[in-house]
Amino acid sequence: MRQVLFLGLWIAVFEAVSAAIGYATRPEVDGWYAALERPWFTPPNMIFPVMWTLLYALIAAAGFYIWRARHADAEGMRRLGLFAAYMALNWSWSFVFFSAGQLLAGFIWILVMNVLSVVLIVQAWQPLRVAALLLIPPLLWTGFAAVLNGAFWWLNRGA
Repeated sequence: MRQVLFLGLWIAVFEAVSAAIGYATRPEVDGWYAALERPWFTPPNMIFPVMWTLLYALIAAAGFYIWRARHADAEGMRRLGLFAAYMALNWSWSFVFFSAGQLLAGFIWILVMNVLSVVLIVQAWQPLRVAALLLIPPLLWTGFAAVLNGAFWWLNRGA
């Protein structure tokens, strides 16, 4: 029962941080971002909070399993460090892209984040298969987001 409560706490914290970031960057989403030329495959804005709510629950659960196994083997703390670095990149991307308005930097940022995500999935695959599997849907979404981010930069690079 205690593990379920800790997992719920992890998910609640991740969802709260996500909501706070969304709230903090909302003025830019409604401002300069709304005026950008959009790639034809840009989803409606309402899709993003729905997707990220689901994905942050998965990421939080993966993080919980990685944290719980941090002392299970010699690589446990390294996996936890990779997860922390991944989350730092993940949570800060919105500020780079939206708040700072840096489309190219955001594109590079998300590419680095995706590489780190792949490394983390590979590192977790054998000892923590559940955590690795939980990180695959967020990687697929941020892979799409990287393509989208790159297309936004390309279409608006002269503006």
